Amino acid sequence: MSDPLRHPAKPLSAYQRWEMTSFDPAPPVDDEAAAAAALAAELQRVRDAAHAEGMAAGHVEGQALGYQAGYEQGRQKGFEVGQADARAEAARLAALAASFREAIAAVEHDLAGDLAQLALDVAQQVVRQHVMQDPAALVAVVREVLAAEPALQGAPHLCVNPADLPIVEAYLQEELDALGWSVRTDAAIERGGCRAQAATGEVDATLPTRWQRVAAALGKAGAW
Repeated sequence: MSDPLRHPAKPLSAYQRWEMTSFDPAPPVDDEAAAAAALAAELQRVRDAAHAEGMAAGHVEGQALGYQAGYEQGRQKGFEVGQADARAEAARLAALAASFREAIAAVEHDLAGDLAQLALDVAQQVVRQHVMQDPAALVAVVREVLAAEPALQGAPHLCVNPADLPIVEAYLQEELDALGWSVRTDAAIERGGCRAQAATGEVDATLPTRWQRVAAALGKAGAW
């Protein structure tokens, strides 16, 4: 019986070596290296997720800030435009009110002028009728002339319409004589009026002159 230990094994060919090891179990995996790789991958995933979340949050926040900024800018712009419009409207209303006041003042002025003129016209007719119906109205006028200051000096005399001479003689002759006045007639003087003349001056109390004074006091230039 032969001893197998005494016969050395023949060397194996390359093919035989491949054939024998091709279905051998895989070499054992290093657990620490695998865990480290898995941890690194997880950390990277977390970092990627955090980065993506931060980007999304920044985008949303940026949109919100942009909206808020736009809103504030638009509100400020609208406020300024509103103020400008309000000022323009206030100025327009002020100008309208001023023109309205001017128009009212003009109407009131014209109306006052018309009323004054109407009053003068009515008064003129009343005076004419009064003079015609009451010739003695001349008496009050003559007495005002005699009492005027300063008194006329140097042969003073009173001129009246010839139709008014009887009235003067009946009501005023004694007063005229006491003051040294004489009486003359002048057909150019309208009834109801008179004119006093002396060396020191003249007093015109004719109706046209007295009427012009009344009209001037009312701001009118009315002819008798």
